[in-house]
Amino acid sequence: MAVTISPMTGAFAQTDVNADVSVTAEKSDKQIYKEKQQQVREQIKEQRQDLKLQLTDLQNLRNDRLSAHAEIDVIPSLEFTGKVSGWAVISGQAVPATFDLSGEAGKIGPRGWKIIGTATAEIGDRDVTFDLQGHARGNHVSLKGTTNEFDNVLIHLNGYFAPVADDAGSFALAFHRSAIINEQAQIRIPLILVGQVNTTPIGDTLPSVVESIDISSELTALFN
Repeated sequence: MAVTISPMTGAFAQTDVNADVSVTAEKSDKQIYKEKQQQVREQIKEQRQDLKLQLTDLQNLRNDRLSAHAEIDVIPSLEFTGKVSGWAVISGQAVPATFDLSGEAGKIGPRGWKIIGTATAEIGDRDVTFDLQGHARGNHVSLKGTTNEFDNVLIHLNGYFAPVADDAGSFALAFHRSAIINEQAQIRIPLILVGQVNTTPIGDTLPSVVESIDISSELTALFN
């Protein structure tokens, strides 16, 4: 007995074959896309890890330089007192903060200073005194402090300073990359502080001479 396949039946059969091929190709494309996505993720992960290692190396080099400065025996030539105030960011909210600063500084090279002092912080209803050590170079200042009241609490004060125009011995301060850190509790409180300190020569040390500049001409050039 002969079996006859109608043209319509053949068309359906061909359609089913085409559909299977299409589905298989689509699955293959999705698999290739997923594999490429995974490769990209792995590459990004490796790049991030390399960057993290580079940043760690840079931080270690910086810490080594700071440690070297801290070990240098420097004779203080200036005393300073002053205050910075601003904000401590706690739980996403800015809380008023004030730091009373005092200490001594001695020259390291032509443009560097070693700094030792204290900072009494008033944040909200808490008062904490930190013992500070650090250095200044050019217009950059970096200080690190600990407190006898809390073993795991550190303070980092990093920012800029500059002599105040027409006020010899006074320096403006701005700490921005700064924070109080509790390492054990993994709590970090960013600080934004500005203020001023006044310096006094120790003994027979002559005060630094700050070159006078024409501020008017600088402003005119800036806003011209």
